[in-house]
This record gives sequence, C-alpha cells and structure tokens, in this order.
Amino acid sequence: MGTRALPLPCQFELLLGEDRDRWLPEARFIEAAHRGDVRGIKEIAKELDVHGHGIPVTVASTSYMGMNALHAAGSRGRLPTYEYLVEEVKMDINKPDTSQDYSPVEHAVTYGNLPAVRYLLIKAPMCINNVQETSVFFIQLQLMGIVK
Repeated sequence: MGTRALPLPCQFELLLGEDRDRWLPEARFIEAAHRGDVRGIKEIAKELDVHGHGIPVTVASTSYMGMNALHAAGSRGRLPTYEYLVEEVKMDINKPDTSQDYSPVEHAVTYGNLPAVRYLLIKAPMCINNVQETSVFFIQLQLMGIVK
C-alpha cells in the first residue's frame, strides 16, 4: 500500500514522527484543515503570520507538501471548514494542488466527501480540473438532478 492510501495524519506521522509538537507549523495547519478544525486553523495561522498580513491572508497562502487547507479538508473536512475557507478567506476553489494536480473538489470526490462535493459545486459549478473531469462532471450532473 502506498502512502497516498493512508489518511493524511498517518502520512505525516511516517514522515515527521508521532510527536505533533515537533511538526512544522505548516504540517499542523494542514492536519487541522484535514480534521475540519476551524479554531485550530486560525490558531496555527496566527502563529504562522510572522509578517503581520492577517489570518485570512496567512490561511490562503499556507501550503505544505503541495496542498493548501482547502485540499486537505477534502477527506474529512466539515461544512463549517469549507464555509470558512471559501466564504471568509476567499480561497480559490479551482486551484489544484502541486503534487497530484487535484482541485479541492477532486480531493472531496476521491474521499467520498459528498457534502463537501455538493458545497463546492454549488459555490463554483465549473470547478473541474483535468485529472478526473468526467467523474466530477457526472457527479455534478447527479447533484443537479440531471442524471440519476
């Protein structure tokens, strides 16, 4: 089994060790997004904001191992996490990660996070990337009630 089949926190534990206090703040930030922990996202962003740009700018610009908070939220992220990242922080729904070239909706589709898929498609109906375009488009049509 490759590391991509492991949940994100397990991947980080393999790479960084089990002691999360020793992880880089960026890794803890991405894990907080994965868990859907908006408070944790904000707290770690405050720690990362060494230049005084503010929490929303820091949240939107922080990435680790090719993914940002919106990508990481795809597997287990809860709707309040998406609402915070999309509506308050104004993160780009269409921006692919740099490791797999997956958009946030493709991450949500990959992990079967249907509430996230539904939310992202409502917010940006054409948030389709080139990797799984057919699958995402089909799911979009199903959600819109066009196909069953």
